Amino acid sequence: MPKMTGGPAKWIGAGMTTAGKDDIKHMTPKQRARYRREGFSWSDIKKIDQAIGKGEKSVTLASATRTVTITFR
Repeated sequence: MPKMTGGPAKWIGAGMTTAGKDDIKHMTPKQRARYRREGFSWSDIKKIDQAIGKGEKSVTLASATRTVTITFR
């Protein structure tokens, strides 16, 4: 049976469901890695990145278990 894909298979890391590193434009890789180590999901990191891009001073992330407010410099 011939190969069905046109290129190499793309590796998908654990926890990457709706947003990925490629969607994040305004944050440096070091910042992105720090938030990931602190336990934020990719969708939360994307929301933080969008807030940075809009020039907002802070962003509040709410989930079922916690509410976090991040203030930017």
